[in-house]
Amino acid sequence: MKSWVILLFILAFQLGSCTAMAGNLEPWPANLIAVVLIVALKLWNDRAKVLGFPMEFLLFSTVIMIVVNLVRLYIIPLPF
Repeated sequence: MKSWVILLFILAFQLGSCTAMAGNLEPWPANLIAVVLIVALKLWNDRAKVLGFPMEFLLFSTVIMIVVNLVRLYIIPLPF
């Protein structure tokens, strides 16, 4: 239970940071995909115990969040 509370804090920080960096663009389509991937990673990591929680998990979840948002920014047409 404690690890899920930590996960909520991690996600809140990452979602706030990505929203701030996106500026005028809507980040939620990519953030939704990233959150689903991060929760799936958490469920898998609870069973496999491959990543140390929370530090290594924080690194991998941040990389997932950044990559998914960059892919979305690459795919969408420019607003100008």
